Amino acid sequence: MRKLIVRTICFGTLLLLLAGCAGMPVSQRESSVENLLYELEQRDPQGAAHLTHIPFLFDGEVLTTEQDAQLMWQNLSASGFLSQAKLLNLQSASPADYPRFADTAEVRVFFEHTLPENPSFAEIATPYGRFLLLLYGKKIGYPIVVGVKGPMK
Repeated sequence: MRKLIVRTICFGTLLLLLAGCAGMPVSQRESSVENLLYELEQRDPQGAAHLTHIPFLFDGEVLTTEQDAQLMWQNLSASGFLSQAKLLNLQSASPADYPRFADTAEVRVFFEHTLPENPSFAEIATPYGRFLLLLYGKKIGYPIVVGVKGPMK
């Protein structure tokens, strides 16, 4: 009888832990963001563009086509932008957080009307400085990149 009670308690605890993990959005899990950084570094620019949300926020400017996203990833890849990228900080984002990206009307409207569900800010360090990624949701198990800002001071 005692074994049954102990097993039931252990099983219940395991279920609670798993339920807690399943409830957290992929874009707000450190391991998912670290895997995304690795994947973006390894992928060709076209593959990286598939993990990009359109429209895309690039340092306060809104990119509206997939070709723009591909060109951006091509240039970032050629420069080695994501080589040795390390996650410094991860926190959830909301429409009220738009000034963190850029305090402009265009970015405010983007955050109010285009920002997908469960967004997060991922601050990363690269050989080129600190950058801010805006992430949400998931695609093939990775968070989707909605925006890039930086280098930050």
